[in-house]
Amino acid sequence: MILTREKSVAGYSSGFRSGMSMVVVTLAVLVLAAPAWSQEEKPVAPAETAVEVTQEADLPLLWMPEAISTYGDGVDWLFWLIFWITGIAFVVVEGLMLYFLIRYRHREGREKAHYTHGNNRLEVSWTLATVAILVFIGIVQLWGESGWHTIKDGYPEMGKGKETFVVRVYAEQFAWYFNYPGKDGKFGDQRHSEIEKGTNPVGLLKGSPGAKPPVVTDGTDDKVLSRLVVPEGVNVLLQLTSIGKYIYEPRSYTHPVLHSFFSPHLRLKQDLVPYHPNQLWFRVKPGNAGEKFEIVCAELCGEGHSGMRADFLVLDEAGLAKELGYDWRTAVPENFPDVVHYYQEEKEEE
Repeated sequence: MILTREKSVAGYSSGFRSGMSMVVVTLAVLVLAAPAWSQEEKPVAPAETAVEVTQEADLPLLWMPEAISTYGDGVDWLFWLIFWITGIAFVVVEGLMLYFLIRYRHREGREKAHYTHGNNRLEVSWTLATVAILVFIGIVQLWGESGWHTIKDGYPEMGKGKETFVVRVYAEQFAWYFNYPGKDGKFGDQRHSEIEKGTNPVGLLKGSPGAKPPVVTDGTDDKVLSRLVVPEGVNVLLQLTSIGKYIYEPRSYTHPVLHSFFSPHLRLKQDLVPYHPNQLWFRVKPGNAGEKFEIVCAELCGEGHSGMRADFLVLDEAGLAKELGYDWRTAVPENFPDVVHYYQEEKEEE
């Protein structure tokens, strides 16, 4: 009996210490993370055509940057909904755990604990409550005003009178390229074999090789920039893919790998799969013309991943025309550009 008693006391003490340690570690993490949460966002360095972006003054304790897309506020609302539901659940569970650890800790002369087999009614109640909360969150995420259906399936209409600004986005190790259709409103064909870093980074086919007389293709007037420029208050459609060309020369190789287009201010993130186009769309809220934001890669893609960044400029009509060299409103594609195959299949010579 003495040995059993000592073992039982040791077990209680060990369990109490483990529980208290978990609570202390959790509280320590929250305390250490608090300063980071309260820091204001550092403004992006201004460019000639942009002004620096600062965090809203009335939200000094939030670490999230300003939402500039039309559905960004809805995404934030969903974020805070989930945050408060899970936060309250966390506080209640941790609080009860701490209370029970202290209230029922081992004391001299205390009778041995009596273990029950549970309470079916209570267990069914909290299980159904959890299911109801998860179903509610799922419905809001999928079909809410700024949910999955709106962001991923609510693409803007194309055609005459449907002013949609279309850009093709390419990612390679470790750079971003943004392809605009040019004055004719048509994107040029592309070939993997035409990719040349620096001179033709996205492999635009600007003519028909060997043709006599030479044939000029749609890609001749395409504009390729290293930064994204868009108008405000207009639907913007991005078509994204990952590219690369196997070049095994020292320090000159690039592989087509997974990347992820991430713009915190737009509340957008989309993976880029090699040669498999994905789409996303957004509309910048009025009042952001002249501002510069940042695009980063959110998918570990190699040793240069941390430096894979690009500027994202919101311009007025005059600034956009100056940047692109043409009036985009006169070059709106009449139909969706081909989103299935960016690159023409290269047939082997018979």
